[in-house]
Amino acid sequence: MPLISSTEAEPRKLSPLSLGERLRVAVDVARCLNFLHNEKAIPHGNLKSTNILLETPNLNVLLTDYSLHRILTPAGTAEQVLNAGALGYLPPEFASSSKPSPSLKSDVYAFGVILLELLTGKSSGEIVSGIPGVVDLTDWVRLLVRENRSVECFDRLILDRHKVEHPPRVLDHMLHVALRCILPASERPDMNTVFEDLSGVMQ
Repeated sequence: MPLISSTEAEPRKLSPLSLGERLRVAVDVARCLNFLHNEKAIPHGNLKSTNILLETPNLNVLLTDYSLHRILTPAGTAEQVLNAGALGYLPPEFASSSKPSPSLKSDVYAFGVILLELLTGKSSGEIVSGIPGVVDLTDWVRLLVRENRSVECFDRLILDRHKVEHPPRVLDHMLHVALRCILPASERPDMNTVFEDLSGVMQ
């Protein structure tokens, strides 16, 4: 996940985040989305990892490019949706819509993909080849979970740092939240539920 520092003239890549830092980033992004959804009743509309800036040294989360779809023409909105989809953040329901439009539910899906990026250390746009039926990050993670091999999806940098054979409980909890976020639209939780679930892990 290409998280970058926002405090320098030239953006730089951050060193790998610890598990605690990844959880904090996830909770802060969920908090921002929860505010947009429940205080302003508007979707972000273009949620992806490159629109998440981390302010160093405290790793404060800044969300950028939110609600651009409200000021774009229909053609501009369609282009924005297609760009997001090309990077792996497009929810499956958009594929069956002739006029896909950003929504609270599509934000939840994109957040689930970002959570998977934090957990796996992989980009949503990475194509996993050689496995039948597996196209992107979400397919790959779902396959491993179905085969009871979820430990294989976690970033080795996290597991090596903890020097444990089995992943810490927090990883399994974050994975469970991510998988719920990428369910079909009617089954996805709202952002407040996601925020509360992740916040509970930090307590």
